[in-house]
Amino acid sequence: MAFAILVLVLSVTLQIYASGSRSTLLANDYAQAVIIAQSKLADFKTGNTEISGTENERYHWQRQRKEARYDDLGSNDSYQRSFITYELSVAVSWQRAGKQRNVTINTTNFTPRVRERTPPHG
Repeated sequence: MAFAILVLVLSVTLQIYASGSRSTLLANDYAQAVIIAQSKLADFKTGNTEISGTENERYHWQRQRKEARYDDLGSNDSYQRSFITYELSVAVSWQRAGKQRNVTINTTNFTPRVRERTPPHG
C-alpha cells in the first residue's frame, strides 16, 4: 500500500515538474519573439514597405509599413498635414510542441512631409 502511494505521489510530482518546464520554455519563446519584433520595429527604414526573414533559424518575422489614412474632420480639402502617418507592424512566428505560435506588435509612426520649396518671386 505504501509503495502504491509513493508511486502515485512521484507520478504527480513529475507531471507538475514537466508542466512547469514546458511553461518555462514557452515563456522563453515568447520573450525571444518579442525581443526580435521590437528589434525589427526599431530598425525600420523609410521606403521599405514589406520585408521578412528568419532569426536564430527558428523565428520567422515579417515587417510591414503602410501609409495610414485618417479623415481630418472639419478641415478643408486643400489642407495637408506637415507629416505622414504610417502604420508599422512586425509579426514573429515559430513552432513549439507541434503548435504554431506568434507575436505581433503594431505601432504608428509620424514622418515629416518633404515640402517642395517654391523660389521667391522677384
